[in-house]
Amino acid sequence: MGRHIVVATVGSLGDLFPFLAIGCRLAERGHRVTIATHAVHREAVMQAGLAFADASGMPEPDDREAFTIKAFHPWRGPAFVVRDFAAADVSASYARLAPLCADADVLLTSTLAFAGQILGETLAAAGRLHWLSAVLAPASLLSATDMPATGLTTLDRFFGATPARGRLLQRLSCRMTHGWTAPVRRFRRELGLSPESPRGDPFHQGQFAPAGVLALFPELLGKPQSDWPPLTQQCGFARYTQPTVIDPSLAGFLRDGTPPLVFSLGSTAVHANASFLRESLAAATALGQRAVLFTGSPAMRERLPTTLPPGVVAVDYAPHAAVFPHAAVVVHHGGVGTSAEALHAGVPSLVVPHGFDQHDNAARMRRLGVAETLPAARYRADRAASLLEALSAGAVHERAAAIASTLRAQDGAARAADVIEAQWS
Repeated sequence: MGRHIVVATVGSLGDLFPFLAIGCRLAERGHRVTIATHAVHREAVMQAGLAFADASGMPEPDDREAFTIKAFHPWRGPAFVVRDFAAADVSASYARLAPLCADADVLLTSTLAFAGQILGETLAAAGRLHWLSAVLAPASLLSATDMPATGLTTLDRFFGATPARGRLLQRLSCRMTHGWTAPVRRFRRELGLSPESPRGDPFHQGQFAPAGVLALFPELLGKPQSDWPPLTQQCGFARYTQPTVIDPSLAGFLRDGTPPLVFSLGSTAVHANASFLRESLAAATALGQRAVLFTGSPAMRERLPTTLPPGVVAVDYAPHAAVFPHAAVVVHHGGVGTSAEALHAGVPSLVVPHGFDQHDNAARMRRLGVAETLPAARYRADRAASLLEALSAGAVHERAAAIASTLRAQDGAARAADVIEAQWS
């Protein structure tokens, strides 16, 4: 008999797609899956054939570009996203999510799903459901023995040198971010709970479910560490292959001609970097290479010339899994979902990190020998062109192809579905 699994996730498409992949696997096995997230993701969830529930009281921003610029500010951005977006929504989200959990067998939560974490903690303690949590990238586990890169070279070298220094950075990080989750602690008091769970701050140890944590990335990106949460199950990438056919004109462009450079900052970061598309176009032109530019929205498309040079096309969006395998090199922001698709495609990456876990994902891909990194603040056509030439070397492509072969033998979504099903076996 099928069970009911509720997934509570907060964030962009990159935070949604892995759970759609897991949800589809569970649905194929006869289970009922409800994806509880932002209203803006309704269409994507329904396209996947899963039940959608609006679990956020946060309205869609009137000015998406201004919102994204705030979110990706190098210093204030993380606090804005955690405190003013995710934590501030905890009460409204709890009210919408609680009824969905009434008949749930399993609740699966993401890093910023603070209301889901409270419900998981209390309902699991009452024996009413099983609670599991998930992380999408190694940085979310903040291991002292495998410290995430911050993009600040001196800082990374110092804190990454020894586990003792890593533990120091852990403590500093928890202290620095403690105020970000003040709205969550306030709401917990209103519910008659202690300000924090026994595991700690909601943004750090408090996010991890005692019954199990799904690490949705492969060992190639981050090997298991001794200080990971107990019962962590490393599943690998949970890739969602969208049921969307790409535009015939784009398909023809990819098919007829030399492999193009592909430039994509995902669904969010592109709105925080007004010069990215212009500099990317200039880099492709300087190299004399064909190119595909992902603009993210019609508004960003207006930043480009009305008439593009021959051999260059611009699209608002297309499934990365359908486009990246045709690329010579992919230039992207280092979001873990986009990074996963570039690695699976077997093509090199030029990573232009903008914030959050992107600096760490970039560093890990560089260590694999399949990527170079260029910080967003330094992204200019000449610098990009130079690195793109270096990434065109045959040895880099061979390494990328070998890694892709390894990853294609894995199915992180199926493994995650196995772990979820094991909760009631």
